[in-house]
Amino acid sequence: MTKRKPVYRNPLLCLLIYVLCILGLLLWPLPLWIELPVFAALSVLAGLAWHLNFRHLNAHREELRTVANTVEDAMWSMKPNGTIEWMNPAFCAIFHTSEEQRYRPYGQVIACPAVLDFVREFMVRREDRMSEVTLEDHSFLLTGSYNQDAERFVFIMQDIDIIRQTEKMKKDFLVNVAHELRTPLTAIKGFTLALEEDFVPANKRFLKIIKNHTERLIKLISDLQILARLERLPALDLQRIDLMVFMENILGLYHHTLEQEGLKLDYKQDPADIKVRVDPFKFEQIFINLIDNALHYTGRGGISIAAALEGKNLLVTVADTGSGISPEHLPRIFERFYVAEPSRNKKISGTGLGLAIVKHAVRLHNGTISVSSRPGRGTVFTLLFSGIAEP
Repeated sequence: MTKRKPVYRNPLLCLLIYVLCILGLLLWPLPLWIELPVFAALSVLAGLAWHLNFRHLNAHREELRTVANTVEDAMWSMKPNGTIEWMNPAFCAIFHTSEEQRYRPYGQVIACPAVLDFVREFMVRREDRMSEVTLEDHSFLLTGSYNQDAERFVFIMQDIDIIRQTEKMKKDFLVNVAHELRTPLTAIKGFTLALEEDFVPANKRFLKIIKNHTERLIKLISDLQILARLERLPALDLQRIDLMVFMENILGLYHHTLEQEGLKLDYKQDPADIKVRVDPFKFEQIFINLIDNALHYTGRGGISIAAALEGKNLLVTVADTGSGISPEHLPRIFERFYVAEPSRNKKISGTGLGLAIVKHAVRLHNGTISVSSRPGRGTVFTLLFSGIAEP
């Protein structure tokens, strides 16, 4: 049950009661020997209430100041004119300054360009936001908020070095595991192929099982290495490419597979001449994994890819005539290792990493990806890349 706040904690209510009492004395005069003591008592009570209220506020303020001064995250507040009103010791340590720098413009105190850009943009938009910045080889999560009542900007910089180090350890672990497993699995696959040439008919089924699962593990390791490469090298090696030539080279990789499966793979674009600035390797991974995903779940018909320009944006759709995806699986299909309805796959189950690779590569190219599907009616992936088209 919430405890009610004492009356003296509300200064406006105390003032209102005091004024009403004075008005009562004025409207209904009492003998002077009664009126003067009553007036004095009311004044003393009003003064005591204000004293207790301000004492409480000061105590609360000191508590907040103590907490802010002991946290390891840098915190500071600014006035609308850009002067720093308050800073904690962590801020002083990170930006190599002191309390004497208070009430100076933030541009004279903060020397980090990334932080300056964030603060400058935030003061214009005045919308709560956060961004990751790097300062002296340290990573920080910078958060900004605006108190409209007090007209103050408040910023917090949280040190996330430990989080980034943990992520790096995880990525390095995946790379090392993938490297160590690839060699023995390749050897197992090689010996399996050798045994198929001179096998006992009764063991054919077991050899096929070994081969299928070995190929799946090799594909899993390959996907892990690609995903690790995308994450380890987030910067794009942008190059200007002809989209038609680029896509024809990708489609050529599937000529033999399509003939074996009896499927079609069509590509069209409008206009015929489209130039885009992308990272060829990362951009290629988007379409290779989308096509592989479609082939896994398409038993008849084929795959259609269409590209069109919308100003400087590129819109691409990848549609198949496969078995489709149930609605309950759609929100999770881009998660790592998530395989929607593995039983519907006409071959071995996928690794669950292909679409995660696609989403990561799309985001690196300032793009978005969405999916629509109905069981038995196929699946359509829609990709929109902002500002990558060139004249």
